[in-house]
Amino acid sequence: MKTLLKLSAAGLLTAFCSFVNTEEKALYPGEKPPGFAFSGAWQPSRVSGPDGVTDLDVKIGRFVNLPPDELSRVIFNVNGKFPGSKAIAFWAVGDMTGLIPAHEGLSEAQHENYLRLMDSLGVAVFPEIFPSKEKGTDIIREIDYWLGRFGHHPSVAGFGIDLEYFEKATDERAKAWDQHIKKYNSRYRLFLRHYSPDYMPPTYRGKGDIIFVDSASEAELEVLNDVFKSWADRFAPATCIFQIGYPADEDNMAGSNAGGWWKLQDPIKDWGNMILATVYHPGQELGLVWVTARSGKSYHQSWDLTR
Repeated sequence: MKTLLKLSAAGLLTAFCSFVNTEEKALYPGEKPPGFAFSGAWQPSRVSGPDGVTDLDVKIGRFVNLPPDELSRVIFNVNGKFPGSKAIAFWAVGDMTGLIPAHEGLSEAQHENYLRLMDSLGVAVFPEIFPSKEKGTDIIREIDYWLGRFGHHPSVAGFGIDLEYFEKATDERAKAWDQHIKKYNSRYRLFLRHYSPDYMPPTYRGKGDIIFVDSASEAELEVLNDVFKSWADRFAPATCIFQIGYPADEDNMAGSNAGGWWKLQDPIKDWGNMILATVYHPGQELGLVWVTARSGKSYHQSWDLTR
């Protein structure tokens, strides 16, 4: 059945030493390593909805702020499926009340506490924001605010911008954001996330280190895999990360337990390997970020990445 890493809080540092010692060059563009270059999880985590749900606002689950030790287990339960990959975390900061589902994130003091643990574990953290077109979010100001507060952490590896509630990232915008985060650290990397490739900058690639994140969901796995292949083909040789394992895809969109990622023997590893089997461009870095930490389904209670 689905085997998860069994990790105690006291044993985290010892158990993860091999991941911490991953060569630093794996975080930066270069020769494509075997398999995924990066793998990890989302903060906050998600818990999926109950059985048989078809109402999408419920089906997509809810966010949850896990304690630091549990969040660490989630990250490394994903990362452990792909030996040699760098452990990463997409790290939501700022206002999340306008999201569906809405969420109250961590306080700045809590972020500091969590990030100190990520520092010690060698996780590459990307603070990310969810700008709003309706609210007219000033993205440069948001970058200054969050990197000004958390940029001292060695775990911070760049900055992420989710475009779902915003506008398309034109070449001009992407250049401005990319160059601004590099004022804080020349090695910081910008990631941009959406499910439509048309929201990505058409030609701007900066130093060649921009990360294109595909958050496609709400379809059969085979359909999503075709979408991921098209995404990687379009942006090659740029780095592409696939954000998968959403609650909506745990069962199928009809709310039936006859399909979905829960049916895979080892969902994270098996789905990841499906993607790797169809996506390949020499020199292109690929990554995987998993979303659902716990299942709300009666038939899938064994799914708990915090254990």
